[in-house]
Amino acid sequence: MRTRIAAGFVALAALLSASTAGAQLRDRLARAAGAAVVSRAPIGPAKEIEIGRNIASTLAGRYHVVHDTALVGYVNLVGQVVARMSPRANEITFRFDVLDSDDVNAFAAPGGYVFVTRGALAMMQSEAELAGVLAHEIGHVDAKHVLEKIQRADMLKSVRQEADLTGPLLDQVADLGAGAIFTGFDRREEMEADSLGQVYAAAAGYRSNGLATFLTRLHEGEQGRGAASGLRARLARTHPDLDVRLTALQRQAAAAQLDPAAGEALADRFHARMRVAPRAAARH
Repeated sequence: MRTRIAAGFVALAALLSASTAGAQLRDRLARAAGAAVVSRAPIGPAKEIEIGRNIASTLAGRYHVVHDTALVGYVNLVGQVVARMSPRANEITFRFDVLDSDDVNAFAAPGGYVFVTRGALAMMQSEAELAGVLAHEIGHVDAKHVLEKIQRADMLKSVRQEADLTGPLLDQVADLGAGAIFTGFDRREEMEADSLGQVYAAAAGYRSNGLATFLTRLHEGEQGRGAASGLRARLARTHPDLDVRLTALQRQAAAAQLDPAAGEALADRFHARMRVAPRAAARH
């Protein structure tokens, strides 16, 4: 099963790259991402990955991961198609996993560790929406939003070189980064990740409005969910800025001549893959 999925995505990636993500769009991608990937924190890729691995362990420990090879393989392969568009694709290895939680949420740790919850998957309606959400999280990694927060921390004022980030101090840094992720990003950071994510998804050959469609549905609560949690809570905290975010996405799409009807939606394949998604395990 996994081999067939992988083979299908290799073919899909080649098709999307050839048919949709042309040279002109790739040039726009480079311009859009160029400023974001400048190192804002003096932490190199190797140390970033080490920090991110520790943060990812905290995330996985809090929510637990879904043990479903087909589902996780599908999400990871969609993520890899989009991650190929990242200017950091040759610098870090992006990894994608599914958290066993009904919360509607997605997370990104430094070094390329990206998670999406079952609750978020349940609200999506197409592979383009999944690609848009994963691309948004890749944008957080590329823009080094968590590393910025870590670098500004008082605990690092006396650190002169990244080699000093080890042992108990590294654990403290990881705890700080995980806390920043759980708290959420500010409006500027979310809009920056929106912008990068939309371009990445479109460059990979998906419909450029996948992220915007998902955000709109999430905000309107079309699935009839009750209490605010995860991404819904983040939207509530930034409302009415969701309108600003969606308007910014629309303006970027227009400026980049991204046709929302172009690219692949792949709704049928997405729903077929989601049928294997398990319910959260009972907690004792």
